Amino acid sequence: MLTPPTSNSMLSLSTPAIMTNWKACMPPSSPPYHHGDLRRVLVARAGEILETDGMDALSLRSVAARAGVSHNAPYRHFPDRTALLAATAALGFDDLADRLATAGEADDPGQAMSAVGLAYVRFALARPQMYRLMFSGDLLKGAGDPEYVRASTRAFDLLRTTVEQLLPVAGQTTSGPVASILWAEHHGLALLLIEKRIRPWMRSDRREDDLVHWVAATLPDRVRALSALAAPPGVGRRQA
Repeated sequence: MLTPPTSNSMLSLSTPAIMTNWKACMPPSSPPYHHGDLRRVLVARAGEILETDGMDALSLRSVAARAGVSHNAPYRHFPDRTALLAATAALGFDDLADRLATAGEADDPGQAMSAVGLAYVRFALARPQMYRLMFSGDLLKGAGDPEYVRASTRAFDLLRTTVEQLLPVAGQTTSGPVASILWAEHHGLALLLIEKRIRPWMRSDRREDDLVHWVAATLPDRVRALSALAAPPGVGRRQA
Protein backbone atom coordinates (compact mmCIF):
# COMPACT_ATOMS: atom_id res chain seq x y z
CA MET A 1 0.00 0.00 0.00
CA LEU A 2 1.36 3.38 -1.00
CA THR A 3 1.74 6.00 1.68
CA PRO A 4 0.36 9.41 0.61
CA PRO A 5 2.92 12.19 0.70
CA THR A 6 2.89 14.42 3.73
CA SER A 7 2.24 18.14 3.50
CA ASN A 8 5.90 18.83 4.34
CA SER A 9 7.12 16.67 1.48
CA MET A 10 4.70 18.37 -0.91
CA LEU A 11 5.97 21.77 0.17
CA SER A 12 9.57 20.74 -0.27
CA LEU A 13 8.85 19.50 -3.79
CA SER A 14 6.71 22.41 -4.95
CA THR A 15 8.59 25.42 -3.46
CA PRO A 16 11.53 25.41 -5.93
CA ALA A 17 9.14 25.27 -8.87
CA ILE A 18 7.04 28.10 -7.45
CA MET A 19 10.12 30.25 -6.86
CA THR A 20 11.41 29.56 -10.37
CA ASN A 21 8.10 30.51 -11.97
CA TRP A 22 7.83 33.65 -9.80
CA LYS A 23 11.27 34.85 -10.84
CA ALA A 24 10.49 34.21 -14.48
CA CYS A 25 7.49 36.54 -14.24
CA MET A 26 9.48 39.42 -12.80
CA PRO A 27 10.50 42.23 -15.22
CA PRO A 28 14.22 42.42 -15.94
CA SER A 29 16.00 44.72 -13.54
CA SER A 30 17.90 47.76 -14.75
CA PRO A 31 21.65 47.24 -14.95
CA PRO A 32 23.28 48.60 -11.80
CA TYR A 33 25.29 51.80 -12.09
CA HIS A 34 28.94 51.40 -11.29
CA HIS A 35 30.12 53.23 -8.21
CA GLY A 36 31.12 56.74 -9.18
CA ASP A 37 28.90 56.91 -12.28
CA LEU A 38 25.57 57.67 -10.61
CA ARG A 39 26.30 61.34 -9.98
CA ARG A 40 27.18 61.89 -13.62
CA VAL A 41 24.04 60.07 -14.74
CA LEU A 42 21.84 62.08 -12.38
CA VAL A 43 23.25 65.40 -13.58
CA ALA A 44 22.80 64.36 -17.21
CA ARG A 45 19.18 63.39 -16.56
CA ALA A 46 18.64 66.68 -14.73
CA GLY A 47 19.84 68.50 -17.83
CA GLU A 48 17.35 66.57 -19.96
CA ILE A 49 14.45 67.44 -17.66
CA LEU A 50 15.52 71.08 -17.59
CA GLU A 51 15.60 71.39 -21.37
CA THR A 52 12.25 69.66 -21.95
CA ASP A 53 10.15 70.62 -18.91
CA GLY A 54 11.83 73.66 -17.34
CA MET A 55 13.40 74.35 -13.97
CA ASP A 56 10.17 73.96 -11.98
CA ALA A 57 10.03 70.28 -12.99
CA LEU A 58 13.56 69.64 -11.80
CA SER A 59 13.73 67.84 -8.45
CA LEU A 60 15.64 65.01 -6.82
CA ARG A 61 12.57 62.79 -7.19
CA SER A 62 12.05 63.54 -10.90
CA VAL A 63 15.73 62.98 -11.63
CA ALA A 64 15.68 59.66 -9.77
CA ALA A 65 12.66 58.55 -11.78
CA ARG A 66 14.29 59.58 -15.07
CA ALA A 67 17.50 57.74 -14.12
CA GLY A 68 15.61 54.62 -13.04
CA VAL A 69 16.92 54.56 -9.47
CA SER A 70 15.26 54.74 -6.07
CA HIS A 71 13.99 58.06 -4.76
CA ASN A 72 16.66 58.03 -2.07
CA ALA A 73 19.60 57.34 -4.40
CA PRO A 74 20.26 61.00 -5.39
CA TYR A 75 20.75 61.96 -1.74
CA ARG A 76 24.02 60.04 -1.74
CA HIS A 77 25.40 62.76 -4.02
CA PHE A 78 23.16 65.81 -3.49
CA PRO A 79 21.95 66.85 -0.03
CA ASP A 80 19.15 68.97 -1.50
CA ARG A 81 17.67 70.40 -4.70
CA THR A 82 19.98 73.41 -4.64
CA ALA A 83 23.02 71.15 -4.85
CA LEU A 84 21.50 69.37 -7.85
CA LEU A 85 20.73 72.70 -9.54
CA ALA A 86 24.30 73.89 -8.97
CA ALA A 87 25.76 70.73 -10.51
CA THR A 88 23.43 71.05 -13.50
CA ALA A 89 24.31 74.72 -13.96
CA ALA A 90 27.99 73.78 -13.91
CA LEU A 91 27.36 71.71 -17.04
CA GLY A 92 25.89 74.80 -18.67
CA PHE A 93 28.88 76.95 -17.77
CA ASP A 94 31.22 74.30 -19.15
CA ASP A 95 29.29 74.29 -22.42
CA LEU A 96 29.40 78.09 -22.54
CA ALA A 97 33.13 78.10 -21.79
CA ASP A 98 33.79 75.56 -24.54
CA ARG A 99 31.95 77.74 -27.04
CA LEU A 100 33.80 80.88 -25.93
CA ALA A 101 37.14 79.07 -26.18
CA THR A 102 36.39 77.93 -29.73
CA ALA A 103 35.20 81.40 -30.75
CA GLY A 104 38.32 83.01 -29.29
CA GLU A 105 40.70 80.97 -31.44
CA ALA A 106 40.70 83.56 -34.26
CA ASP A 107 44.19 84.90 -34.97
CA ASP A 108 43.07 88.53 -35.04
CA PRO A 109 42.29 89.76 -31.48
CA GLY A 110 39.49 92.01 -32.69
CA GLN A 111 37.81 89.22 -34.61
CA ALA A 112 38.23 86.91 -31.63
CA MET A 113 36.55 89.48 -29.36
CA SER A 114 33.59 89.84 -31.71
CA ALA A 115 33.29 86.07 -32.11
CA VAL A 116 33.27 85.56 -28.34
CA GLY A 117 30.47 88.10 -27.89
CA LEU A 118 28.46 86.44 -30.63
CA ALA A 119 29.03 82.98 -29.15
CA TYR A 120 27.84 84.14 -25.73
CA VAL A 121 24.47 85.42 -26.91
CA ARG A 122 23.94 82.51 -29.28
CA PHE A 123 24.52 80.07 -26.43
CA ALA A 124 21.83 81.79 -24.37
CA LEU A 125 19.36 81.73 -27.26
CA ALA A 126 20.12 78.09 -28.07
CA ARG A 127 19.72 76.91 -24.45
CA PRO A 128 17.35 79.36 -22.75
CA GLN A 129 16.28 77.00 -19.95
CA MET A 130 19.88 76.22 -19.05
CA TYR A 131 20.85 79.88 -19.29
CA ARG A 132 18.09 80.89 -16.88
CA LEU A 133 19.23 78.24 -14.42
CA MET A 134 22.88 79.32 -14.60
CA PHE A 135 21.96 82.78 -13.31
CA SER A 136 18.98 81.81 -11.20
CA GLY A 137 18.51 83.23 -7.72
CA ASP A 138 17.81 79.66 -6.60
CA LEU A 139 21.54 79.05 -6.89
CA LEU A 140 22.60 81.83 -4.53
CA LYS A 141 22.57 79.41 -1.62
CA GLY A 142 24.59 76.90 -3.62
CA ALA A 143 27.09 79.36 -5.06
CA GLY A 144 29.83 77.70 -3.01
CA ASP A 145 29.50 74.40 -4.87
CA PRO A 146 33.05 73.61 -6.12
CA GLU A 147 31.97 72.52 -9.60
CA TYR A 148 29.71 75.53 -10.03
CA VAL A 149 32.49 77.89 -8.95
CA ARG A 150 35.05 76.18 -11.20
CA ALA A 151 32.85 76.18 -14.30
CA SER A 152 31.53 79.74 -13.92
CA THR A 153 35.03 81.07 -13.19
CA ARG A 154 36.37 79.31 -16.28
CA ALA A 155 33.77 81.02 -18.49
CA PHE A 156 34.58 84.46 -17.08
CA ASP A 157 38.33 83.89 -17.35
CA LEU A 158 37.96 83.07 -21.05
CA LEU A 159 36.16 86.37 -21.59
CA ARG A 160 38.82 88.25 -19.63
CA THR A 161 41.63 86.54 -21.55
CA THR A 162 40.05 87.58 -24.84
CA VAL A 163 39.89 91.17 -23.57
CA GLU A 164 43.57 91.04 -22.56
CA GLN A 165 44.61 89.84 -26.02
CA LEU A 166 43.02 92.94 -27.51
CA LEU A 167 44.76 95.41 -25.20
CA PRO A 168 48.40 96.45 -24.90
CA VAL A 169 50.23 95.29 -21.79
CA ALA A 170 49.59 98.62 -20.03
CA GLY A 171 45.84 98.17 -20.44
CA GLN A 172 45.61 94.58 -19.25
CA THR A 173 45.23 95.67 -15.62
CA THR A 174 41.71 96.81 -16.57
CA SER A 175 40.70 93.48 -18.14
CA GLY A 176 38.70 92.38 -15.09
CA PRO A 177 36.42 95.44 -14.88
CA VAL A 178 36.06 95.59 -18.67
CA ALA A 179 35.16 91.89 -18.89
CA SER A 180 32.60 92.37 -16.10
CA ILE A 181 30.92 95.20 -18.01
CA LEU A 182 30.86 93.15 -21.22
CA TRP A 183 29.42 90.17 -19.34
CA ALA A 184 26.64 92.35 -17.91
CA GLU A 185 25.95 93.89 -21.31
CA HIS A 186 25.65 90.56 -23.11
CA HIS A 187 23.71 89.01 -20.25
CA GLY A 188 21.13 91.77 -20.46
CA LEU A 189 20.81 91.48 -24.22
CA ALA A 190 20.49 87.70 -24.02
CA LEU A 191 17.72 87.83 -21.40
CA LEU A 192 15.80 90.51 -23.27
CA LEU A 193 15.90 88.39 -26.42
CA ILE A 194 14.98 85.19 -24.58
CA GLU A 195 11.97 86.86 -22.97
CA LYS A 196 10.99 88.58 -26.25
CA ARG A 197 11.13 91.96 -24.54
CA ILE A 198 12.64 93.78 -27.53
CA ARG A 199 9.56 94.26 -29.70
CA PRO A 200 9.76 94.49 -33.51
CA TRP A 201 8.78 98.18 -33.44
CA MET A 202 11.59 98.87 -30.96
CA ARG A 203 14.17 97.51 -33.39
CA SER A 204 12.49 99.05 -36.46
CA ASP A 205 11.55 95.56 -37.60
CA ARG A 206 15.18 94.57 -37.94
CA ARG A 207 15.99 90.96 -37.10
CA GLU A 208 17.06 90.03 -33.60
CA ASP A 209 20.17 88.47 -35.12
CA ASP A 210 21.07 91.88 -36.55
CA LEU A 211 21.18 93.33 -33.04
CA VAL A 212 23.43 90.51 -31.87
CA HIS A 213 25.81 91.02 -34.79
CA TRP A 214 25.97 94.79 -34.26
CA VAL A 215 26.85 94.35 -30.61
CA ALA A 216 29.53 91.80 -31.50
CA ALA A 217 30.98 93.89 -34.34
CA THR A 218 31.46 96.95 -32.12
CA LEU A 219 32.99 95.02 -29.22
CA PRO A 220 36.67 95.72 -30.01
CA ASP A 221 36.16 99.49 -30.04
CA ARG A 222 34.10 99.38 -26.85
CA VAL A 223 36.74 97.27 -25.10
CA ARG A 224 39.41 99.85 -25.91
CA ALA A 225 37.20 102.74 -24.79
CA LEU A 226 36.24 101.00 -21.55
CA SER A 227 39.86 100.15 -20.83
CA ALA A 228 40.83 103.81 -21.18
CA LEU A 229 38.04 104.86 -18.81
CA ALA A 230 38.99 102.17 -16.28
CA ALA A 231 42.69 103.08 -16.27
CA PRO A 232 43.95 103.85 -12.74
CA PRO A 233 44.78 107.49 -11.93
CA GLY A 234 48.18 108.44 -13.29
CA VAL A 235 48.17 105.82 -16.03
CA GLY A 236 46.41 108.13 -18.45
CA ARG A 237 42.85 108.07 -19.71
CA ARG A 238 43.54 107.86 -23.39
CA GLN A 239 42.46 105.50 -26.12
CA ALA A 240 44.36 102.23 -25.70
